[in-house]
Amino acid sequence: MHRVLLFCFALAIITLQNVSAQDVTLSRKAREVYDKAQKAWQERKLPEATELFEKVLEIEPNSYDTHLRLAQVYELQRKPDLIRKHYYKAINLKPDAPQSAAAFQWIGRDHFNVQRYDSAQFYFEKAFALFPARSSLGRLAEKSVASARFAQQAVKNPLPIEKKSMGDTVNFLGTQYFPVMTADDETLIFTGLTANRDENIYFTRRIKGGPADRSPADRWDVPEEISKNINTTNNEGTCTVSADGRTLVFTACNRPDGLGSCDLYISHKVGKEWSQPVNLGQEVNSREWESQPSLSADGHTLYFASDRKGGVGKRDIWVTHLDDKKQWTAPKNLGPGINTPDDENAPFIHANGRTLFYSSNGLAGMGGFDIFITQKTDTIWAAPANIGYPINTVSDQVGLFIASNGENAYYTDDNTEKGGGRSLLYTFRVPESLQKLITPTRYAKGKVFDKKTGTVLASDIDLFDLKTQTKVGSFTSDSQNGSFLAVLNSGGEYAFFVSRPGYLFKSLSFSVDKDQSFVDLEIPLEAIEKDRAEVLNNIFFKTGEYILDDKSKVELDKLSDFLHKNKNIKIEISGHTDDVGSDTENMALSQRRAQSVQYYLQQSGIAADRILAKGYGETKPMAPNDSDENRQKNRRIEWRIL
Repeated sequence: MHRVLLFCFALAIITLQNVSAQDVTLSRKAREVYDKAQKAWQERKLPEATELFEKVLEIEPNSYDTHLRLAQVYELQRKPDLIRKHYYKAINLKPDAPQSAAAFQWIGRDHFNVQRYDSAQFYFEKAFALFPARSSLGRLAEKSVASARFAQQAVKNPLPIEKKSMGDTVNFLGTQYFPVMTADDETLIFTGLTANRDENIYFTRRIKGGPADRSPADRWDVPEEISKNINTTNNEGTCTVSADGRTLVFTACNRPDGLGSCDLYISHKVGKEWSQPVNLGQEVNSREWESQPSLSADGHTLYFASDRKGGVGKRDIWVTHLDDKKQWTAPKNLGPGINTPDDENAPFIHANGRTLFYSSNGLAGMGGFDIFITQKTDTIWAAPANIGYPINTVSDQVGLFIASNGENAYYTDDNTEKGGGRSLLYTFRVPESLQKLITPTRYAKGKVFDKKTGTVLASDIDLFDLKTQTKVGSFTSDSQNGSFLAVLNSGGEYAFFVSRPGYLFKSLSFSVDKDQSFVDLEIPLEAIEKDRAEVLNNIFFKTGEYILDDKSKVELDKLSDFLHKNKNIKIEISGHTDDVGSDTENMALSQRRAQSVQYYLQQSGIAADRILAKGYGETKPMAPNDSDENRQKNRRIEWRIL
């Protein structure tokens, strides 16, 4: 609001400077009063200026300049009826005067705010024609014309959504906003403002097993403060959480260890406890304002809003990454394809890692801040698109969150009739037209433990896309309960590599189809001991052949890395087949496949005397050869500690 007032005052001063030299139509008496009014105006003595300008109109009712000035004074006093009265009078007196541009712009916005978009377009076009070409005010009018055109079409083609309150249990405060959720759709985290004006972070869990006819808005537990380690007597604002719910980044302002007006802080969850928050440091936080963070699913990429130096406009969207040394890199501006000379804020990166939503008042839309969507291909962001009406309205829209499966959205709405002036959390089902733009994700969830003792283990987990041979995520299992959660894009083929010092690394391979909501994985690890063995689940050969498929490279590099780290270990690589074909052929094929793996490891720097290759043919099946599924299990490569 302060920015709006300052803009109005600046616009009024510009208009005053442009017209003051032309004001030669007033009588001497009116001129004397007018000069006094102008002095009061320039000294920001608004009541005195108002009274004097009104006296001028008693003497000269058709004084164009005085009508302009009174409208501008009433803008600062927020009296829309009087603003409207004097701006209309001014444009009727001098419709073609350059100084009427501000009047046309205000009247256009007045029509826009009550959804008379065709009339708004008419007045915006008048303003655009009168403002200086290529000026900031000219760009504003041009954007306003585009918004009026967009809004006219948007209201004719509304998205089929039904907004529902998340209920009084969740909306227990006067103000709650910026909801985020874990990838399993079970934990909701949001910011709330108490009656004492204290911002805190809260969480609630979805209640399972309720009556089938209850709506999602009714199935949430009573919210609790997230942690005494996080919430303080100071304000803890907008936050984001990793897909597994174990990394939290939030905004806090004016803390003793703060670097700017508002900084970003990070906390990690171990078991049920959150660690003491740590300032993300001067690499991420500046002396300016950093806020509204959004973490990628694996917690390794962070988007946020900032008005720091080096941006495109006022507030921009920035991104930083967690490097191999667990340090956050210097933030990069997303550039002019995303950011405008105006304000962008509230970024939200979907769990798929390629769909970004954010709010902007610098692009054509329904008015104020609208929510836009953009997609990343490789490192390039597509041109942003307005997600449409009635998600976006004439009010400001910020803080949209869409669940990992792309089906349900959560957001803040403070412009509803039933809200009574409160900011409440709402949800709606994402319309199909928007769902088509969002690659849905599923997730793998489970536990890592010692196979022999059953003790839960903290382990590193790398997730690879087998189609592209690229790492798409890095995670850890919880040291207190061994649990983990990893996001998977639907339709992908994945390899999981689980490692921990002192243990054989374990590989798993699986694909995710559209009908699966998640993959449940219980992962036992074998300690490094003689005769302990693991299957290499991501080694691939063509049927009947022994040449390694390119998709095997990731797995073999993991095994090579294990052997480089454990230099005293010797292993046996064993090849196995199903019962299709003759015993002699199968024995020879299994031997050659084992030798192919042996040769690859030698080429990667592992000494030949540390690797024994042996083929067992069909002599050691893992399952009866009575089905295609069992035969696939029997066709395998194993490695064993010697």
